[in-house]
Amino acid sequence: MDRENSKNLTRVLVAVLLVLLCILLYTYFVVLESGGGIVSTTKKKVGKIEFLFGIYGPGRGEYPEFNMPMSVDTDKDNNIYITDSGHNRVCVFDNNGEFLFEFGEKGVAHPIPGDKANWKPGTFSYPYGIAIDDETGNIFVADMVNERIQVFDYGGRFLDWFPKEPYGGTASNIFPTDIAVKNGKVYVCSSYQVVIFTTGGKYVTDFGMPGTGVGQLNRPNGIDVGEDGTIYVADSNNLRLQAFTERGKVKWVVGKPTAVGAGIEREKDRVFGLPRNVAVGPDGNIYVADAFHFQIKVFSPEGKQLAAMGKRGIGDGEFNFNNGISITNDGIIYIVDKQPGRVQAIRFSGFWMEDSLEDSLEDN
Repeated sequence: MDRENSKNLTRVLVAVLLVLLCILLYTYFVVLESGGGIVSTTKKKVGKIEFLFGIYGPGRGEYPEFNMPMSVDTDKDNNIYITDSGHNRVCVFDNNGEFLFEFGEKGVAHPIPGDKANWKPGTFSYPYGIAIDDETGNIFVADMVNERIQVFDYGGRFLDWFPKEPYGGTASNIFPTDIAVKNGKVYVCSSYQVVIFTTGGKYVTDFGMPGTGVGQLNRPNGIDVGEDGTIYVADSNNLRLQAFTERGKVKWVVGKPTAVGAGIEREKDRVFGLPRNVAVGPDGNIYVADAFHFQIKVFSPEGKQLAAMGKRGIGDGEFNFNNGISITNDGIIYIVDKQPGRVQAIRFSGFWMEDSLEDSLEDN
């Protein structure tokens, strides 16, 4: 009996040691390697996609992992800024995925009946879009449920918020999803329109209205601005990408709203499953995160589709409800997977052009 007990004790000790060894290996190769961030760093290729690394959270503090990250942007030093919407914060990493700092916590400006407002500068209620001003390094965050844009310096210190009162456009307030900053202006996707402010928060103009007609919008969730001033908007619930002039005149449209009762059998006829965030690349092309096709779609500045990259999955180089997207000047693409809650750094090794585009759609 004593010998049997000794064997059992030995098995338990071995099991405990193995568990401790696994924890130490994980800590050394994943957590410590990234300065505390939870990072996958095994480079690989998935079709035409080159996976560089993936970030799953800061790896420390009260919330070591992301909870529904929504958007991403980079600064001129290629630091990575991520809205961790479920945790009401912004997390910042360097270009290797090493955690730098975070800022923000829960704060509600418009509570439900019976509750009290507890918003204070620098707190969020589901922060969504994020954009970095290349000229100043300031961080602009779309504080969606609080119906405002908040501005922070490069270290995450609160500077200002806007609009503080009805801005005089076609609506009295904003419900911001995505934002872009370009040449001293802030471009905001609201419920059914685009609103433009100066970086100081002064209202400039707005365009758009509810509907399915050309130029009308239905819950746009992505916006970016080209070098020539063209405004590209992911008209999400209308399943299309629209290009506008600064005055709101439509230049072109790709995709179209789905007719009521069209059914799932027409899915392959659609350009988009659900277009979300938009980024203009250094090549001038427009990159769209298509959440329901689990792909990145690429279009020329004239609206011609050039590529459709990606397939569904939670492995490295695969997409699962991809929402946010940002592209650096050296061609690194950061893509946010809302689930399982990560940001992937990838490159495209080539495009599927014209004659092979249909095949690439079928393969993915």
